[in-house]
Amino acid sequence: YPLRAMEPETTEYTRQPCVVVRLRPKIANEAVLWLVKRIQDNKVDNGCQLDVDVTELNGAKVLYISASKYRLLHGAEAIGLKKEYKDGTLREFCFTDRANFKHQKDDDFLSESEQHQIVKVELDGLRAIDEKHIPSYENIKLYPGKSIFRRMVSNHLVTDNFPLHDRPTLHKLRWLWYKTLDLNLQQPLDHVRSYFGDSISIYFAFLNFYTLALVPLVVLGLLHWGLGLRSDIGGRVDDNWVLSVIHVLWAAAFLEMWKRKSTEYSYKWGTLVFIRKVWEEPRTGYRGPLGLNEVTQRQEPTYPSWKRNIRVYLITCPVVLLCVALAVCLMFYYFSWEIYLTSMYRHEPGIISSLIKNAPSIVYSILVLMGNSLYRKLAEFLTDQENHRLESTYQNHLITKILVFDFSNNFLALFYIAFIYDDMPMLRQTLRNLFLVHMIVSQAIESLLPYWQFKYRSSVYRSTLNRGNTGPTTHDQTCLELQRDTYEGTFDDYLELWLQFGYVVLFSCVYPPAAIFALINNIIEMKSDAFKICNVYRRPFVYQTTGIGTWKVAFQALSYLAVVSNLALVFHTPRFIEWIYKIFPDATTLSIFTAFVVLEHLLLGIRWLISYTVPAMPLWVKIETRKMQHYSLQALKRQRSRMLLPAQIVQKNLEVLAAISKPSTIKEEHELLVTD
Repeated sequence: YPLRAMEPETTEYTRQPCVVVRLRPKIANEAVLWLVKRIQDNKVDNGCQLDVDVTELNGAKVLYISASKYRLLHGAEAIGLKKEYKDGTLREFCFTDRANFKHQKDDDFLSESEQHQIVKVELDGLRAIDEKHIPSYENIKLYPGKSIFRRMVSNHLVTDNFPLHDRPTLHKLRWLWYKTLDLNLQQPLDHVRSYFGDSISIYFAFLNFYTLALVPLVVLGLLHWGLGLRSDIGGRVDDNWVLSVIHVLWAAAFLEMWKRKSTEYSYKWGTLVFIRKVWEEPRTGYRGPLGLNEVTQRQEPTYPSWKRNIRVYLITCPVVLLCVALAVCLMFYYFSWEIYLTSMYRHEPGIISSLIKNAPSIVYSILVLMGNSLYRKLAEFLTDQENHRLESTYQNHLITKILVFDFSNNFLALFYIAFIYDDMPMLRQTLRNLFLVHMIVSQAIESLLPYWQFKYRSSVYRSTLNRGNTGPTTHDQTCLELQRDTYEGTFDDYLELWLQFGYVVLFSCVYPPAAIFALINNIIEMKSDAFKICNVYRRPFVYQTTGIGTWKVAFQALSYLAVVSNLALVFHTPRFIEWIYKIFPDATTLSIFTAFVVLEHLLLGIRWLISYTVPAMPLWVKIETRKMQHYSLQALKRQRSRMLLPAQIVQKNLEVLAAISKPSTIKEEHELLVTD
């Protein structure tokens, strides 16, 4: 990187992003001055080469960090951002070749989310050189090559760091996103990605795609109901086997179409990964004795895998199984109250008796949600104690723990009622109450509660905001946004959709209206989630992603299980058994079960064949990615050629000519090359 003095001082290279870093109150001035100097130092001096303004806010030092466009373009090259080349292809940005990239002179060539990503990468990449500890904090050791900023975060010297909202851009995004009251379900995904980044935009892309996919399912369900093919009000599933087939086929088609659509988004947004990353930085919470990393030759914490495995198998697994057992006990306790109240008020008419009969399932639904929330904290604690090195591994283990418990807590009772207790009206009632209570409570917890908390916390600061045409000052805006909660990511949003997907497809022949309620909920969800992320939480940093990750496997698992559960429900109905005995009078229970297993395996095989034969990458994306790989190889060859010495270039050319020329002409070609 060039020195700061070499940056062109033109209006084109104005300071762009603004990232807020709040330090611990009463932090030593020596530590503040040292951190500011390290951030401002040139890249050649192992600094970040960023601009820092220091102020004080409510007794704590606050750093406002920004960068010139010149510096951001160098950062875009360093992290490998892909931009549109003059020939229409996507290529990794190269500063020396910037004239050949489209719109490179525009102010929005780098989106706001990309600018914040560059600043965040530079801050995390600020590494210790020969410092032994943080100035004035001898107990906070520093090690060569380790991140200074992450060290200060983990030791609570840095208490907050987040990018400030850009009020004019956010105002426009609000009107495009959720303030319009039209029925258009399309999301402004490009604007969302430009402002919030990949992880949030891919979530809204999935939510939008899922919601649109529910429309034909709802239409087919309404046609099925309108044609009089529905089951009676008692909850019989005999006449709904057609809907079961439709739901199972729909689930398979939806996931396979999303697989291709996700690849298109990843290519369009420049996040499609061609070469698997074999090494990652350790996550912030990784701990252990210092050792030498054989790949990077840096010192970093080490933790033996056998210790982690012991903790997983001897502590985590028993605790998770114990939680599942408690969920099962709660389920049986619910059954006892359900049976008792149903028997008492079975023949009692009126709204009061109906409410009393539904009270156990409603209370059980609320307890299920409370159990999910409490277990989430326990799962995070257990995963932290396992001390995983990589963030991706940490997330995979956390997701697995939560899905195992949430599946047991939400769906195990339904399977028990369907196949052990064998009470279809009770299954229908429990499924309906679980789904509707989950939908209503989730909307209240995720949207209304955080909004009112934010209003309460920020009310004291409202009177200080500048009401002039220029809007609030940076100081006022920082005070306001510090009252907001930190956005924890899209984990809970994906989990909510995963549970909803299970309610829709696992028992579709019992409660067909689930798809209708899911569609209504998702339309509200798109607006409420957009409102929440724009107004309730701080602006998050950008995290690149190539799709929905592990959640794709979780949704696929439910689609496979839906084949088994719906087929089992149809085989379990008395009318179907009577139909079997009419056609095969000598049929036995064993033969019927064998027929179920054979048909179930056949349908699962067809489902797997669909997943295997449908390519994840559309043809046009495959062609474009091959072009990108070709251009990358050519650029690498040119770079290697420039690094060769003149004698090596002559030798290389001789080798090429020897392969294509006759032996008698090699000497002449050598003389020609030397002359040239």
